[in-house]
Amino acid sequence: MESAFDTPFTDAGPGGLTDFSNPSATFAEVDIRAALSARPQRAPDYEAEHRAMEVLAAEMATNPRNMLQKLAETAVELCRADTAGVSILEGDLVRWEALAGVFASYRGSTMPRDASPCGVCINQNATQLMHLPDRCFPALTTDPPFVEVLLIPFHDHGKPVGTVWIVANNFERKFDREDERVMRTLAQFASAGWQLWQMSERSAESSRHKDQFLAMLAHEFRNPLTAIVGAHQAAQKISSHNGDLLRPDPLRTDLRQAVDIIGRQARHLTRMVTDLMDLSRIGRGGLGVCKEPVELKTIVDQAVEATHAHFKHRRHRLSVGIPEEPVHIDGDPARLVQLLSNLLDNAAKYTLKDGEISIAADCTSKDVFIRVRDNGIGIPKDRIESIFDLYTQLNGSAKSARGLGLGLTIVRNLVTLHGGEIEAASDGPGKGSVFTVRLPLTPRFAKNLPNKATGQKGRRILLVEDSDDIARPLKKILAWDGHLVSVASDGALALGMLHTFKPDIVFLDIGLPDMDGFEVARRMRHEADSAGLVIVAFTGYSDDEHRRLSMEAGCDYHLVKPISSDVLLSFLGRPADSAESARRV
Repeated sequence: MESAFDTPFTDAGPGGLTDFSNPSATFAEVDIRAALSARPQRAPDYEAEHRAMEVLAAEMATNPRNMLQKLAETAVELCRADTAGVSILEGDLVRWEALAGVFASYRGSTMPRDASPCGVCINQNATQLMHLPDRCFPALTTDPPFVEVLLIPFHDHGKPVGTVWIVANNFERKFDREDERVMRTLAQFASAGWQLWQMSERSAESSRHKDQFLAMLAHEFRNPLTAIVGAHQAAQKISSHNGDLLRPDPLRTDLRQAVDIIGRQARHLTRMVTDLMDLSRIGRGGLGVCKEPVELKTIVDQAVEATHAHFKHRRHRLSVGIPEEPVHIDGDPARLVQLLSNLLDNAAKYTLKDGEISIAADCTSKDVFIRVRDNGIGIPKDRIESIFDLYTQLNGSAKSARGLGLGLTIVRNLVTLHGGEIEAASDGPGKGSVFTVRLPLTPRFAKNLPNKATGQKGRRILLVEDSDDIARPLKKILAWDGHLVSVASDGALALGMLHTFKPDIVFLDIGLPDMDGFEVARRMRHEADSAGLVIVAFTGYSDDEHRRLSMEAGCDYHLVKPISSDVLLSFLGRPADSAESARRV
């Protein structure tokens, strides 16, 4: 039977032996196989080798980069070497990526490719056995000395990219064919581990680029969406204030229907942009929550409001049943609204026109159970377990079912972040479904917290926004609610109006043309006459890094575009103080 030793490891041949104690020695001067075969051969220890290979395989599956260090430690043990290592080619340098044994502390050191034994091994793409290499490579002059070195190249798609090697630091130890056989096997592990490591690094880099692209895309989408949502809400306000527009007239009816479509589809696009960003955060473990005691009725009301247009369009009958007494959850208000909105939106998507949907809640001593029930298309028994998986949508779903298949995945992650559980149930196709969310309640004392929304009106608001399409409808909406509003299109104007207009609240866009909003916020905090000035970052950037930067710059809140007029006006009901740190809104 042909052995692993008899099978050439590379097309470059068996390599060579070089004795640098001979001044006239050259590489590949002697057939390495003949030299190794002439030495006394030690008996193989297949049991120890098998155990070591199992350890390497397990490490390669979980941490390919660390596997190289395990491999060096294994080489020391199996070959009874004084030192062993794995070197990686990096341009004109060779890096000791992994090192074990006598010189383990030199891990991470580099040598020039053309002035190291590893470089010779890679250049010749063949096994090398060197005696007293420090006579040719002065960098290896050490105590104890490098007496004998056995090096074997490993490859990435046929190209040599590194070496595995063992060293005898004494004149008694001589490597033999058994050592070479073991090292060839380890070289194959090194090749596989290196390629897995590189794929992992490329995947991580690709993921980082994807996250950056999604963040940029979401920001670019949010600005035009904010303008569309603002124009839609302004049109609704105009309709409600102008009785002539409410009179029966086919053209006015068509106009109102067109306005409703714009608003509904803008909300749908907003939901998809938010889901894409949250998916990116889930992938890198960055989806977070900022908890505080929040009343159940508040988040249910906001979730119903957020999905009202969808229910109205589909003529769904929605019933709400929650306890009359206040129920407080320890959670992130915005994330809880998002959680329930996604469940209600999911119910609406999979329920035919004129269907029935309900959201109800009941409490135990420690938890609240929120159930969203519908009489829609139902869920097959074999799909119950996978319904929360990424990109999952039911086959044969209602025509209204649209989206990216992200909503329930995000719901599950939000529930988990709040320390709760979620489950889906259905009696089968055509028999509707029910989603039950369990969330922990706050301690009893939290129910008596004062209401922050004291309803102050008539604020002096400075809107710092360079897009006229966003600023104009937003100014009208705020003015109709009784606020005095001025607009600044850049940071310099905003800083000037801080003293002339003297605002109570500043809504501050981050991406301004002259200086970014963070710098404007810092200067406003330094120059403001009143410590009670409230600065609100009003931006398309929703990631945690921008929220952190907002807080550090002196912003009290971080609102993400687009935001509905109802939520914005509700937000303005809060007291005009800046004692609280920036929040997720």
